Amino acid sequence: MDLLPRPDLLVCAECDAVYRRRRLKAGQRLRCQRCGTTLGVGHWLSADGQLALTLAALVVLFIASTNPIVTLDLGGNRSVATFFVAIASTWRSGEHLVAALAAATAFAFPLAVVVLRIWVLLPMLRHHPLRGFVPAMRALRFALRWSMVEVFMIGVLVALVRTAGVSHVVVGPGLLAYVVLVVLIAAIQSSGVHALWELTEAEPAAAGTAAAAPVRGFHR
Repeated sequence: MDLLPRPDLLVCAECDAVYRRRRLKAGQRLRCQRCGTTLGVGHWLSADGQLALTLAALVVLFIASTNPIVTLDLGGNRSVATFFVAIASTWRSGEHLVAALAAATAFAFPLAVVVLRIWVLLPMLRHHPLRGFVPAMRALRFALRWSMVEVFMIGVLVALVRTAGVSHVVVGPGLLAYVVLVVLIAAIQSSGVHALWELTEAEPAAAGTAAAAPVRGFHR
């Protein structure tokens, strides 16, 4: 038997409790009645504001990945490191798994998050039906779990501290762009995917900040 998608329902990722999806006001938080997990947060921005934020993240991601992250000067030998140069150097050194994970979590998955959100938001603003909305939202949820730009930033900062004592380090625009990207990605992820589901519904926003109402018979 084929299972039909139910965009009107919301499943807790921690305890699998199922709730009816509801619209949230800006800053309103929806919690699971069983385990207390946050199910969704009302976004402060409208759909066009979220699209502008996502487009800004796309531009900043391009700047961060193509511009020098850091320039090292050791005994007159200058070495300029961009993101892709660093990935290639890591790969050539034999650390294939580290290079693949860094490329995926700091570039591929953040890019997927941005592109999927643009793919979903554009038809909403144009009031056109989006084909493949449910698969796109599933892919977005998966990409959000693996988008780890902030982890990459921590690794870069640790490397800078360790090399600062033996070489002259010049911070490049790529590193500054990654700092901005971390903030933008955090703003985009602040409401998870709940706000995008809300935008597809025409129901009026519910008042209050109470926990979500469970669907009888769906707890398991």
